[in-house]
Amino acid sequence: IPRSSYYVGPPGIDSAYGTEPVGQIGVHYPREIVRIERDYAGGELVQFQPTYPLELDGRITPTQFLETINGINEMLISAHSLKRSFLDNTLALCTLYLSLLVVDTHYERTMRKLAQFIDRLNLELYNPRGLNILWPRKSAFMFVRIRPLWNALTCADANHILHFFHSWRLNTT
Repeated sequence: IPRSSYYVGPPGIDSAYGTEPVGQIGVHYPREIVRIERDYAGGELVQFQPTYPLELDGRITPTQFLETINGINEMLISAHSLKRSFLDNTLALCTLYLSLLVVDTHYERTMRKLAQFIDRLNLELYNPRGLNILWPRKSAFMFVRIRPLWNALTCADANHILHFFHSWRLNTT
């Protein structure tokens, strides 16, 4: 079983966590990003570790974090369903792959639902607390990144900007 070498202990002395927010969205890079590593205990099935990172302490509760990771993991289990993949591939094969022009696969539909789930979590839970979950597909589902939002804007302004960005991203994918 592969093991991650990512350190999951408390933040180091030189950590930026617990300090005042600085910078502006779109201008400055985040000082640190929390990575939630893959959990290989279930084999090759894409799952993420439900271990609560101490960097999130004081921003979200362990229960909220666990509900987030469990929700993401459940959707990933559904997306990689063998039965649904078999049905989608059989339909595509029988129609000489023309069905893919008309009907989305179960995997694609589930990925859209997952993107909407993450966007909703960001808008309702994470963004008001100064955090943002990045889309894990960009890292090939190797890890989930949670980035602190450090800006000079109010939370309402940041939520408005992020809502616009997420809506735009869903319409372009």
